[in-house]
Parts: sequence; C-alpha cells; structure tokens
Amino acid sequence: MSDKERKDVFKEYDIIGESFYENRSQNLMEEKYLESICSLIPKAGKILDLGCGSGKPIFEYFKKRGFKLLGVDASEKMLAIARKNFPEDKFLLMDMRQLHLDQKFHAIIAWHSFFHLEAKDQEKMFNIFQEHLEPNGILMFTSGNEQSEAWSENFSQALFHASLSPERYMELLSAHQLSLVQHSIEDPECGGATVWIAQLIQ
Repeated sequence: MSDKERKDVFKEYDIIGESFYENRSQNLMEEKYLESICSLIPKAGKILDLGCGSGKPIFEYFKKRGFKLLGVDASEKMLAIARKNFPEDKFLLMDMRQLHLDQKFHAIIAWHSFFHLEAKDQEKMFNIFQEHLEPNGILMFTSGNEQSEAWSENFSQALFHASLSPERYMELLSAHQLSLVQHSIEDPECGGATVWIAQLIQ
C-alpha cells in the first residue's frame, strides 16, 4: 500500500461511503461511553464530533439529548450523507490534522476516526485536542491496544489503521494536562473497541 493511501485514508470513504453507511450498525453498542460523556459535561454543552461520518448513530445520540454539535469529516461523501440526515446542523469538510477552529468545546469525540491516522499524526493531534477543549473538557477516542499498523478491507477498499502503545498514549495525555477518566481495553460488548476518556485539567 502506498504512503498516500496511508495518509489520505479518508478518501477511501468517498468510494465506500454509501455502503459503509448502509451497513454501519445503529444499535448503539457505544452507548455506555456516550452516557459517560453526558454525565461529565454541562447540559446543552458543545461537542465536536471529529470524523463524524454520516452522523449516525453518535452525532444523532447527542443531538437528541440537547447538546450543541459540530461535525467534522474529511470525506466529502460521508459529509454529504450527514448533511442529508441532519440538514439543520453544521458540518465542516476538514482534515482533523489541520483543525484550527478558534473555538472550544466541552467534549471532543474521535470514535473510530483518530485510529486511521499514522502514529506521528496521532501524537500531533494531542496539541489540537488541548487547543479545542474547554477547561475540564472531555476527550474520547478509540485506539488499538499496542503499537502497531494494520490494513483492513472494507467493501473491497484498503483502510489504514495505526496505534501507539498504551504507555505512549498515557504520556501524551499527561503532557497535555489530560487526566485519564476511563480506559476500556478491547471491550467485547462494544465490538472489541479500546476506548479512552480523559478530562482536561487546567
């Protein structure tokens, strides 16, 4: 696989977007983690959904609970679907690695999106997370469970994934004033997801 395919994995979603959306589980297996976010931030707080995809089910979950949301995705196809699903809401076509919004959020969600970035880009994202979080704001992201790179096939397209080691994620959280709230490893009730929730202490 080429370096460009590693760097621009979001472009694969422009190809598979419709199929991905139609087959993406809507059963909210993530709900217990989303509930944790709700309990940790103000009611009607601002949430940044990074790699929001179609907006379903995560963006929709928070919207129904009265939170103010901004969806960001680098895939034109996925955002087109999101805008069709939620025509009254705001979505930005943007690579999360280039994010500079001049606003802060009570929570940032990067569910199954952050892990598509190369390791060096994941490390740089922690500056961006910190820059966009309100004091005591919450960060949630998913990762692998060891330092690794992998390719998966999704509707005949190759998708790149990477992970740092748990120890390195802990170092990055600490270096950016983020205190770990919850770390679930390969949760069998959530599709084997490894989930991190941390709070900005400033």
